[in-house]
Amino acid sequence: MSGDLFRITVDETNYSRVLGTSPDEWLLADANLSELQGPRLWAQKNTDTGQQVYDAMESGDGLLFYKVKRGITTDEGMYVGTGRVGEKVRLDEEQARALFRTTVATLAYTVTEFNQIRKSIENVEGVLGYESYPQSSHRVTDDRYTTVDRALQTLSQ
Repeated sequence: MSGDLFRITVDETNYSRVLGTSPDEWLLADANLSELQGPRLWAQKNTDTGQQVYDAMESGDGLLFYKVKRGITTDEGMYVGTGRVGEKVRLDEEQARALFRTTVATLAYTVTEFNQIRKSIENVEGVLGYESYPQSSHRVTDDRYTTVDRALQTLSQ
């Protein structure tokens, strides 16, 4: 499998509710998305940058999730998951509010092959060459890894 790799920033509250575990049936029912029961979900904010990232994503692309620091859990400031882009799903504002407690996270996608990890910035630096945390979600440039499969496999160990 080929494709692109994306570093995706996540926040603790939504990570635990929507991505860290599969969303429960009640949460999906509240968002009128019961048909998505089973896969994990994430969404980009509907901003210029969020739209660019979302438009660049294709099914099968690799995902590396970084949890931003908010002082809620001990794994903040770390990379907490890997996965692949599944199906893109545009949410309306009410669906975004039900899932992510905000009306701007409307650029959603399912996450397949999700694997929880706990990697420091230094661990990821050794694989992708980044020396700092991501300021926002973005595509990893091709020269930082040989293949998405190899990068995800290495990061998941």
